[in-house]
Amino acid sequence: MTEIQETYASTGPVPCAEHPDVETRLRCSRCGKPICPRCGVRTPVGMRCPDCAGTRSAVAANPTATGKAAGAGIVVAAVVGVAWGFAPDWQFYWSLILGFGVVEAMARLLRSPRGTDLQAIAIVIVVCGVVLSRAIVAQRLGVDLSEVNNLRPAVQRALYLRPIPDLLFALLPILIAWRRFR
Repeated sequence: MTEIQETYASTGPVPCAEHPDVETRLRCSRCGKPICPRCGVRTPVGMRCPDCAGTRSAVAANPTATGKAAGAGIVVAAVVGVAWGFAPDWQFYWSLILGFGVVEAMARLLRSPRGTDLQAIAIVIVVCGVVLSRAIVAQRLGVDLSEVNNLRPAVQRALYLRPIPDLLFALLPILIAWRRFR
């Protein structure tokens, strides 16, 4: 018998690796794991399991690494947010550093840095960095939180909240995070 025949000696129905209550004769074309039609992913080279097809989310595939990556992103966002709060005139550069810094710190700690779950995590971390920078600017300028809720023009100018450029500088790192993990 060849190695392939020994590997697939069982030709009868076997339980699916993902759904043990479902019997199947279908196997992954790459690793040979039994898969049912519900969890099988159609590829140009045959049906594959979610792991071999790369469709499983990064969080579900490795939650520990995702947690470490999110922690690294939070550290980068905190450092950049504080720096941005103390030098708010350099908004374009801080937004680039925030966006690329968070996503690259996260991507270096992940095996497969793709997926909507990583996009969401990175975007939340980036938004926290932007909010931290605005909170530091408000604290440095002595702006009271009750005044922030009113958003009078003087408070908006003090917090660098001009509609067009500042929203673009806040959206830039969000777009970087969305694009990187797509």
